[in-house]
Amino acid sequence: MNSWLGGFESILKRMKTGNFDWFLHAMLFYHTQHVIQKQKQTVQQIDVNDDGEGEEEEENNDEGRRWDVED
Repeated sequence: MNSWLGGFESILKRMKTGNFDWFLHAMLFYHTQHVIQKQKQTVQQIDVNDDGEGEEEEENNDEGRRWDVED
């Protein structure tokens, strides 16, 4: 988020306190909405890709792997 606001640095330096507070509040609101939307998309993609077979495949793959550790 800091790097994103860095693009507005020259404008932010000249703002009065009230305008800065409003701008920062608005940017945080939009950023939060963007993050929530991306999270929902990620969950939907996981739900679409997860058909129940992935867990069984992982268990089968783990059986073939053995780690020889010397104590």
